[in-house]
Amino acid sequence: MYNDIISKAVDGKRVIFGGYGLREDGRGMYDRDGYDRMPGNNRRVSRENMNNGQYRSGTVNSTMKRRRVSKKQRRREMLRALLPPLIVIIVFIVAAAVVLGSGMLDSLKYSSQKADLYSYYNISDEERAVIVKDGEITEETMMISEGRPYVLLNDINGEFNDRFYYDVESDSFLYTRGDKIDHASLISKTILYKGEEKTVDYSPYIKKGDDIYMALDYLKLYKNISYELYGGNGQPYRMRLREEEGGSRTVADMVKDQSVRIAEDKKSEVLEELKEGDVLTVLDKGEEWSKVETSDLIIGYIENKFLSETRDEAVEPVNSVTPEVIPSNSIGKPVVLTWHNVVGNSGADAIRDILAKSQGVNVISPTWFTITDDNGSIESIGSKSYVDICHEAGVQVWGLFDNLQHLEVSSYEVFSSASKRKNVISQLLSYAAEYGLDGINIDIETIPTESGEHFAQFIRELSIECHAKGLILSVDNYVPMGYNDHYNRPEQGVFADYVIIMGYDEHYVGSKKAGSVASIGYVKSGIENTVSTVPSQKVINAVPLYTRLWIETPKTQEQIDEEKITFDEAGNEIAVEEEDIVPYTLEVQTLKMGDGIATANANSTIAWDEETQQNYATWVKGGKTYEIWLEDRESLMAKLEVMKDNDLGGVAAWQVNYAEDYVWDLFRSYY
Repeated sequence: MYNDIISKAVDGKRVIFGGYGLREDGRGMYDRDGYDRMPGNNRRVSRENMNNGQYRSGTVNSTMKRRRVSKKQRRREMLRALLPPLIVIIVFIVAAAVVLGSGMLDSLKYSSQKADLYSYYNISDEERAVIVKDGEITEETMMISEGRPYVLLNDINGEFNDRFYYDVESDSFLYTRGDKIDHASLISKTILYKGEEKTVDYSPYIKKGDDIYMALDYLKLYKNISYELYGGNGQPYRMRLREEEGGSRTVADMVKDQSVRIAEDKKSEVLEELKEGDVLTVLDKGEEWSKVETSDLIIGYIENKFLSETRDEAVEPVNSVTPEVIPSNSIGKPVVLTWHNVVGNSGADAIRDILAKSQGVNVISPTWFTITDDNGSIESIGSKSYVDICHEAGVQVWGLFDNLQHLEVSSYEVFSSASKRKNVISQLLSYAAEYGLDGINIDIETIPTESGEHFAQFIRELSIECHAKGLILSVDNYVPMGYNDHYNRPEQGVFADYVIIMGYDEHYVGSKKAGSVASIGYVKSGIENTVSTVPSQKVINAVPLYTRLWIETPKTQEQIDEEKITFDEAGNEIAVEEEDIVPYTLEVQTLKMGDGIATANANSTIAWDEETQQNYATWVKGGKTYEIWLEDRESLMAKLEVMKDNDLGGVAAWQVNYAEDYVWDLFRSYY
C-alpha cells in the first residue's frame, strides 16, 4: 500500500494534503478550485494565465521554482511521516474484521476453570458411586469394590424381594426358585445357578463390618436391571441404574468442540470438554442453553449453538431375565375347608358321621402333626383309614402341622437351621406318603420377629418338595397387623398354594376387655389387607363356629386403689392413669355357636348390633355382668358377603364339631 502511494506521487498523480495538490507536471501547486498558487504572495493564478506565459520572468520563475521544489520536498517528508501510522491503522482494522468475522475472539469469553467433580456430585468417598436417575444427581450412593458396584443385602430384600436368604450352617446365600435353590458364598466365585455350577469373575457377596453386600452383577441374574459405571482414577464414581422401562430419549450432536459447564454461564466452571461429533442426551432445552447428559454421565449445561438439531432415540427395555414361574397347585374349585380338632386319636372313628353332617365340605384338615423339640421332631396321630374314608366321600385331606401343644419349642432354633428344616420337611413328606394325604396345612403360631425370615425360608423349601410330590401347601395366618408382618404373607402368596386367614380371635382368652370374636370390621380388614399382597384366588378366610361369653365381676375399691400404683423393673413406683384401670375382673367361656345362642336366649333379649354385624346380648346376674356377641346365620352371612366381594378362593371354619347343621348349607349357597 505504501509503495502504491509513492508511485502515484512519482508518476505525477495528484495527492491531496490539507486542501492542496501537486500539479501533474510537477510545477507548482493548485487548490481545490483548480487555481494555481503563486509562490510568495499566495495569489491564485489561473492555469490559463500561467500557460500564456504570464509571470515567466527569470527572477520570478527561478524563485518560484526554488519554492516549488522546497514545498515539494516538505510534502514528501510529510507523506513519509504520515504513511506508516496510517498503514498500521489500516492493517489493524482489516485484521480485527477478520478476527471478529471468524469468531476467533469467542474463546477469550469462556472460562477454562475446571470444576471439582467431587464437590459437584456431593461425594467424597472414593469407594462409593453416586446414583444418577432421570438426569438428576440423587443423594443415593452405592459401594464400589474392585471396580464393581455392590448393594446392601437388606436394601435388596426391602426393594426387590427378600428371597435372598443367608444360611448360617453352609455360610452361603440361598435363592429359592420354583423347583431349585441357588447357592453363592462369601468365599468363592463359584455359584450354583439353576442347578448348575458356574464360575463368575467377581465376588457375589462381600462383607464390610457387620453388613453384607451383593454384587449388582449377581443381582442381574435375578432381576431385570442394568447399570453403567463411570469414574475412578481421580474422578468420582457415578452410575446410571436402569430397570425394565424402555421408552426414548432426546439426543443431539456436538457441532463444534466446546465444554459442558456447571451453569448457564460462559464464565462458569468446566465439567467436561467435548469434541465435535459427541452425542449428548438433551434433558431440558432452553432458549440459549440446554441441560445435557454426556455419554459418561456428566450432567451440566451447554449453549444451543454448539448442538445440532435434536432427535429422538429409542431406549431398549431391560429384559434379560425370564420371569420366574413358581408352580402352584389348586383343587380346581372354591375351597370349603373345615378343621377337625382331633384329641387323643386319629379321629377315624368319628369321621364318617362328621362327613355325613358336613355336606358341601371338600377339604378337611385334621390336627395330626405337632413339633415336639428343638431338633424338629414331629409327633403324629395320623391314620390312613381316615384318609381313605374321606377320599371315598370325595373330600381331600390336608394334614395339619402345628406347634400349639409344645409352645416351649423354639421356632428360631428349628427354622434357622437348614438341617432342622430339612428334618421337618422330610418327616411331613414321609407321613403324607404313608397316609395318602392330598396336602399339608401349616399352623405355626406365636412366631417371634427374629424367626420370621427363617419361617419364610421353611415355607419356600417345603413348597418345592410338596409340588414335586403333587401335594397342596396351605399356611394359616393371623389377621394382618403390623406386629405380625414378619410372617411374610407376600412370600407365602408366591410359594404356598393357599394362604388362610384365621379371621377370628379379635378378642381372645386373655383379653383385658370383653368384645366380639370376629366383628365385620375386623374380618373385612383382614381380607382386604391380605389380598393387597396375595392373589385373591389363593386367599381363604376362616370363620369361627364358636363364640365367647364374657363375665365381668366389679372390683372392690381396695382392688382399684391397689392397681393405681405399679412398679417398673427397677422397683420405682409408677402411677397408673385412671382410664387405664379396668374396674372389673374378667372371666371368659368359649362356647360352640349353638351353645352361645341358647345361653343368650335363656338369659336376655338378643338384638342386632350394626357395628359388629352380629347379634348381641347382655344381662346382669348375681352382681355380675354377662356379654356375648353371637356367631349365627346372620353373622356368617355378613362375613360371606365380604368374602364374595373380594373374590376369595374359598372359606374355612374352625372347627367342624362346633358347627350347626345350617352352616354347611350356607357355605354351599356361596361356594
